[in-house]
Amino acid sequence: MAIRFDALFQNSTNAYMVLDREFRYIEANRAYELLTGLSREQLIGRGLFELVPGSANDDGSSQASVLRRSLARAFETGERDVLALIPYAITVDTPNGPVTDMRYWSATHTPIRDESGAVVAVMQHTTDVTEVQHLREELRRAREATGLTQEQAEEGVLSRAAVVQRTNERLSTQLDFVDDLLEQAPGFMAVLVGPEYRFERANAAYEALVGKSGLVGRTLLEVVPEVEEQGFIALLDQVRASGEPFVGRGVPVVIIDGERGPVTRFVDFIYQPIRGASAQIDAIFVQGADVTDRETALAAARDSEARFRTIADLVPQMIWSTLPDGYHDYYNQRWYDFTGVPVGSTDGEAWAGMVHPEDQPRAWARWRHSLATGDPYEVEYRLRDRNGVYQWVLGRALPVRDDAGAIVRWMGTCTEIDDLKRTQQALERSENALRVADRQKDQFLATLAHELRNPLAPIVTAVQLLRMAPEREATVRQAAEIIDRQSTHMRNLVEDLIDVSRVTRGLSALQKRTVRLSDVVAGAIEQTQPLMARRNHHLTVDDRSDGVTLDADPVRLTQILTNLLNNAAKYTPSGGKVNVDVRVEGDQAVVRLQDTGVGMDDALLARVFGLFEQAEATPEREHGGLGIGLALARSLAQLHGGTLTASSAGPGLGSTFELRLPLVSAAVTAD
Repeated sequence: MAIRFDALFQNSTNAYMVLDREFRYIEANRAYELLTGLSREQLIGRGLFELVPGSANDDGSSQASVLRRSLARAFETGERDVLALIPYAITVDTPNGPVTDMRYWSATHTPIRDESGAVVAVMQHTTDVTEVQHLREELRRAREATGLTQEQAEEGVLSRAAVVQRTNERLSTQLDFVDDLLEQAPGFMAVLVGPEYRFERANAAYEALVGKSGLVGRTLLEVVPEVEEQGFIALLDQVRASGEPFVGRGVPVVIIDGERGPVTRFVDFIYQPIRGASAQIDAIFVQGADVTDRETALAAARDSEARFRTIADLVPQMIWSTLPDGYHDYYNQRWYDFTGVPVGSTDGEAWAGMVHPEDQPRAWARWRHSLATGDPYEVEYRLRDRNGVYQWVLGRALPVRDDAGAIVRWMGTCTEIDDLKRTQQALERSENALRVADRQKDQFLATLAHELRNPLAPIVTAVQLLRMAPEREATVRQAAEIIDRQSTHMRNLVEDLIDVSRVTRGLSALQKRTVRLSDVVAGAIEQTQPLMARRNHHLTVDDRSDGVTLDADPVRLTQILTNLLNNAAKYTPSGGKVNVDVRVEGDQAVVRLQDTGVGMDDALLARVFGLFEQAEATPEREHGGLGIGLALARSLAQLHGGTLTASSAGPGLGSTFELRLPLVSAAVTAD
């Protein structure tokens, strides 16, 4: 037969009501309606202390405060709280107006939990003991009064006898209910009376905890004397003296078992003082639960965590962990050794401040993606070390899932890959350099083939002319000139190639002698003058060297200047200006060549002296050679102990080449 518990609740002769955490009525039975004089509709949703505010006791204390504290304790501790006796005024509306009646109550507050175990409401079981209290007071006054006769006192007592009997019967029924409730409660419960803490009640769970039965009437020390040295008697004395309850969580208690000897159990418990009619503490209510399994599991978890932390600190990698939402709450010692930050300073999202600003957006994007999808996290970024230097690390993380597949934690590592990363970057630079060199080689070979093929065509033509008219002197002379001129050009190309090969390999020796710088400059200008004329350039020379002499190879020095002048002529549009400035600065001779040519950008400036380097082909740069002239010129300048540099304000703004050579003598010769 199914039991309708709602019907039992509503039809119970005992008054029950249920309050939420705001002390608002969410349920009340009929007996409670009769007790308060308020209907269920008037109660539900209203505040307890709004409808039943109570009044002040004789000592000025608030009745509502006592009741509020008991309810709050039930919510906070999750344990039942008992008010054995509390005066509380009830105001009832009557046809003649509101009437306030001082009543005495015994109230039990029982927590109600939801499916997750959280306390969401408290049920109050209220018993009106006003008549019993009045009877006690009347008997006391009857004994103390001197104006009553024996017959009057007896008559007063007898007139209350029937009421007392009925009350006792009702109380007996309620006590039986309480006894059954205590006995069947899953947690241990006991009532200890007097300063010797004698058992008045003890349920089966308490007897199971101490391993003994038949406790009622015996003192606590008679049952478990071993608890005295563990401090429990002192705690009871403290509660009795202060009137304040004591709550213990996971407290160890050693019980002497007759068969197994000392057994350690862990308990959650409360010592709740119970006051009698005189407001003195008459007893202490003990209630709690054996939580040995929970504490054992927690201890095992702490031990496991300690082992994990020890292992994690031994690993050379940085290890970290986060909550499911990505909140960082653990780093191993290696993290702090590497970063040099205080422990805990990078918890939460503060870790991102350790990442290089350029890498933060990418690292954050990957991390948010992993948090949203549960995908593994992997990213390379630069992390600031204890010296403020950013080093490359590989960040990885995997989700830890429960049996249902839900992510309960993320575990991650940071592996130092700075050396590997820099090696990779060096390899990439080498590969890029090889690709550039390969491209330059292809370009050089193509240019070389073109430069060699150009003189071959006139030579072939000259040979054909000789075959057609070998007896004509003019034709023979013309063909000979063509062959001589073109073969000379080819020889110069080959010699340039041989020169650059010998110079770059350090096989070229200079034929030094004392030479006047002005003579070398004049010789170079003479060689390039025809090209300047063909390009219609305006060439100016400002020689302030005052006949300074150098210890140099005049042929090679002339070759340097010729290359620079030819370069200026080729890359300056027709009608441009080329200026040669010659002077002495300190202990150096300086030849500065400026043109109004096509100029150079920063990228070309950085590689202009490279072997086989040429600018991008443009109409302005249609006269590019093999890309060896400037490289050869710089190498020859360095062989002389000097330098050759280039500068330009930008494309279209001309170029400046500056040759500096060391002076070996300050002698100046007369013109």
